[in-house]
Amino acid sequence: MSIVPRPARGLLPEPSHPGVLDRSRATAVARHRWEVRAAQWRARELAEEVFGPGVVAAMAGVRPGGFPAGMITLDVPFRSLETHRSGEARFLSSAWRDPVLSRVPILFILGPRED
Repeated sequence: MSIVPRPARGLLPEPSHPGVLDRSRATAVARHRWEVRAAQWRARELAEEVFGPGVVAAMAGVRPGGFPAGMITLDVPFRSLETHRSGEARFLSSAWRDPVLSRVPILFILGPRED
């Protein structure tokens, strides 16, 4: 029996100590996601003003950089092709002038709602 302990076997060497972490990138990505999420809710509200109640909005994707910033699908009540196209034109015109939606480059996918 020895008084001096032997080194432990099977342990990995100690990893290098972490350096300073840059949290500004993570904060910018989180802020971008929340901007796109705010645009989703504003788009849903605007679509209900144009198409009537029953709009279903979903986030189809978010890009941290580049164009577009995200894709939002809006399933809207469908009455006829003519009224749908008229509503699309009014929605896009309103979205262009909206203070929230005009700041975030979003691709809108407008489709008929399935009942």
